[in-house]
Amino acid sequence: MSSRSLSPHQLVVSCEHASNRLPARYGTLGLPRRRLSSHIAWDAGARGVARYCASRLGCAFHAGRYSRLLIDLNRSLHHPKLIPQESFGVRVPYNVGISEDERWARIRRYYEPYRSRIFRDIEHVIGRYGTCVHLSVHSFTPRLARQLRRADIGILYDPRRPLESQLARWLTADLKERGYHTRRNYPYRGTSDGFTTYCRGVFPASAYLGIEIEINQARLERSSRLARITSAVADCVNTALLAGPWPALARRFRAPG
Repeated sequence: MSSRSLSPHQLVVSCEHASNRLPARYGTLGLPRRRLSSHIAWDAGARGVARYCASRLGCAFHAGRYSRLLIDLNRSLHHPKLIPQESFGVRVPYNVGISEDERWARIRRYYEPYRSRIFRDIEHVIGRYGTCVHLSVHSFTPRLARQLRRADIGILYDPRRPLESQLARWLTADLKERGYHTRRNYPYRGTSDGFTTYCRGVFPASAYLGIEIEINQARLERSSRLARITSAVADCVNTALLAGPWPALARRFRAPG
């Protein structure tokens, strides 16, 4: 990593829970169709934010084609919710007691191709620039059980990785200045099982920065709110990459080659 600012071309944007669709062969997985419109099936609004960010910044964009009820692209292979038998307390009938053959069929057909495409883009960016920022965009339901989630945006990261931590703090401060109630590692921990967490185990801290952005779905319901928060997120990421305080930190981390 050089001592100058990063470039938007060093960014890869993904949205693992972009869709609530299911392949025709699976029907509704035994659920009432209305359930597929709820938060148990996808991160409503996240795809639009992720796609706009990628378009605005001119970088690679990847979005999951199917519901996380089929297979969760944001979970590791060993995770018990990779193919959830229940989601947020709702039983998924066709996922209960599936065979190993079916499990691996879903992994090979839907999971591995998605992750492999993103891995190739990350490796390409690292190979060309030395450092890649991976922005994984999600949304969260404003109420979970009895818990009311009041934040507008959560920035998830690993506090043990200094460059990642600095980027998260920069984004949080910038979004707060724009009027959004933003919290770090909320409503989940940035080190919990997820795609960015897995990538940190593959790529060194000097070469890979994984940031997960979680947006409150209440802020994405109206088109006017959606447009404002989408623009704000894209602008903050762009500003952070072009003008963030990277030189001082970069001297501590030299990319290979």
